[in-house]
Amino acid sequence: MMTLVDIYQKLYDAYGPQAWWPAETQLEMMIGAILVQNTAWTNVEKAIEQLMPYMEYQTLHAMPIEDLQEYIRPAGFFKAKSQTIKALLAYLETHNFNLEAMPLDGLRDDLLNIKGIGPETADSILLYTFDQPIFVVDTYLKRMLKHLGYPQYKTYDAYQKFMMQHIPEDTYVYQEFHALIVEYGKRKKHDFDPLESFLHPVFPYTDAELATTIQGNPKFNDLVVRYGRVERAVMLHPFDAIVYTIIGQLVSVKAAASIQARFDAKYPNPLDVVHDDIETVKSVGLTLNKAKAIHRIANDVVSGVLDLYALDALHDDALVRALVKLPGIGDWSARIIMMHGYHRKNLSSYDDIALRRGVATLHQVESITRESFDAIMEDYAPYKTIASIYYWRYSKDV
Repeated sequence: MMTLVDIYQKLYDAYGPQAWWPAETQLEMMIGAILVQNTAWTNVEKAIEQLMPYMEYQTLHAMPIEDLQEYIRPAGFFKAKSQTIKALLAYLETHNFNLEAMPLDGLRDDLLNIKGIGPETADSILLYTFDQPIFVVDTYLKRMLKHLGYPQYKTYDAYQKFMMQHIPEDTYVYQEFHALIVEYGKRKKHDFDPLESFLHPVFPYTDAELATTIQGNPKFNDLVVRYGRVERAVMLHPFDAIVYTIIGQLVSVKAAASIQARFDAKYPNPLDVVHDDIETVKSVGLTLNKAKAIHRIANDVVSGVLDLYALDALHDDALVRALVKLPGIGDWSARIIMMHGYHRKNLSSYDDIALRRGVATLHQVESITRESFDAIMEDYAPYKTIASIYYWRYSKDV
């Protein structure tokens, strides 16, 4: 499963440390956080340059608002932004402009009570000026998450909660990740995409793990020699794996692929599923029960009741137990979800017809029992999933 930490590392490797916020003083950081609203940073730089000779608390506080407006005009919306800056300075004056002595409890609420300061601006000030571990949500973040197929949320707070639940609480990491996301968002259409590998994922396994799987299994070695390295498409997100698995229940591979294509075209995100009623979801080719199950799970994901990413912390047996509690999910479905959505490496399923056929044919067992199947697959531990991928491939030829 792709994690937010994986994304951070990819962006960090591609762009290096950003050392944001691009300002020299705390006052400049706060002014910049206001000026950047609804404009490009290049425009903010022009305004800051004009304002720099007066970049002191008392000087700006005493400056006539008309003069302030002229200095910040390049940043746009200069009348509204000048009023916000003045209101912020008035608030800071109540603390004698002594940021070091300001109480942090309630600071976010105080900032949000200033006209013109919303959650993004308040959190930028908290993160970069006061070094508080709070993640900033902006348009670049929303675009990146959508680009990578993550669930879309209805509110700023929901996005922020999701990010902070799945990234270690660390001010430096929050600052760097936010800056890296902005850098990623500014790339041109034909620029290198450091996250491209996440868009077409295959099951991750190393040559060393494959070599371990081969050891003591000459018949399996024949499959590896025959097919080389077999890649199996997987999903970046558990919800996508759940949908894929539910769609594939009790239908042919061809029929499932057709339904999946229609579903993906209409519902690229759980939020899109929630926006439609069950009958509309059903219209892509699902049975009523499948549509109900997918709709219920999508609702729970979007509302925050169900955190599929948090389940990744569970060991295999516990994850099976958690998944089978979801509507429409049994033991076979849970294992398929774990392979394709959580990328677990030590799983197989006797209940999978294609997998069972591949194992029985290779080992020349006419009617394989669950006990025999499990005994054969146990030889591949701790990499049963890798073996399963090869047996799935082999079953296509038999």
